[in-house]
Amino acid sequence: MNEDTLTTLVARGLVDKVISLFNKYLDMQLKIRNEKRVVPYISKKRVMEDLDISDGTLDNWEKHGLNRYKPRYKTSLIYYLIDDICKFIIIDT
Repeated sequence: MNEDTLTTLVARGLVDKVISLFNKYLDMQLKIRNEKRVVPYISKKRVMEDLDISDGTLDNWEKHGLNRYKPRYKTSLIYYLIDDICKFIIIDT
């Protein structure tokens, strides 16, 4: 197998992986946006479940600008705007 053939195979594999990850991103974004909601917020717990991410990932997103929202009454509940979450869904390999 010559170098050009190997380069072509590697490039094709990378393109396929990028397309696959991008489609996964789009599916998740559509799922989150298309849910019928009364308010435009989603709970921290629900974000972690729906996106299959950890608490640490959300903390990292907050360090990079994701805003959290808490009710004015004393509670440990945390919410995020759905549109803000969609901005932080990235393709990470």
